[in-house]
Amino acid sequence: MYKINISGQHVSVSDEMQEYVKQSIQSLERFSDQITSVNVNFTTEKHDTHLIVAEAQIHIPGSDIFATATADRHIKNAVNNLIGKLENQLRKHKSKHLDKVHSSDNVSSESASEQELQDEYNALADRGALEA
Repeated sequence: MYKINISGQHVSVSDEMQEYVKQSIQSLERFSDQITSVNVNFTTEKHDTHLIVAEAQIHIPGSDIFATATADRHIKNAVNNLIGKLENQLRKHKSKHLDKVHSSDNVSSESASEQELQDEYNALADRGALEA
């Protein structure tokens, strides 16, 4: 289980809203089971007190994911926009991580003798000793 911190700066976040945020964040678990902490902060725009800004930082070993969303007067809309952005970023992070795992598997699947033969073939091809 990971730790969720929810705070508001010049915005009061009710218990009901905190529970809604926690449930929304738990839906992100389907994208990554390595989440260690989540920080969510709500503020108002400096010159427009009706504009709610929601910011979230998710810590995963090896990286941090950060997103910001805004909505007019309704925290739920800001949370929904924020969760959508976090889902996209987690999806991208997961695909990059899987690509790295698969590419490292492909490299290690060749034995040393196969690699030597491939290097020898490449050297012959570079010198033009091979005919098509």
